[in-house]
Amino acid sequence: SKGVDSGQRSSNKNYVWKPCLAGQYLDPQSGCQDCPAGKWSTGGNTPMCTGCPDGKGVDSGQGSSEEDCVWKPCPAGQYLDPHSGCQDCPADQWSTGGNASMCTGCPDGKGVDSGQGSSEEDCVWKPCPAG
Repeated sequence: SKGVDSGQRSSNKNYVWKPCLAGQYLDPQSGCQDCPAGKWSTGGNTPMCTGCPDGKGVDSGQGSSEEDCVWKPCPAGQYLDPHSGCQDCPADQWSTGGNASMCTGCPDGKGVDSGQGSSEEDCVWKPCPAG
């Protein structure tokens, strides 16, 4: 919304946009708008929002600082490291992804390549040793 300081003339050209809330940016034509998903703003009269770091995101209008950016869910075959984001599961381990903080080991005698196991069914019998 727009406002004018007390005692100022009331013509349209004296109106200025009121400061935006955190999570918003000021569009000079239409006023305060929510930051798009993946971006944040401290509010005020900032003309644009700041992007979250790679691998992190925030819902539209919900980011008031970089701390509001959280790790995006990982794809299957990966786990979420709280410091570096999504990482491939080691060989012979699997994960359904999402926010899993660790991978699950394949049953004895079975294995899967690093980052390729999305369920226990992906674990296949390892070749028998020669002899």
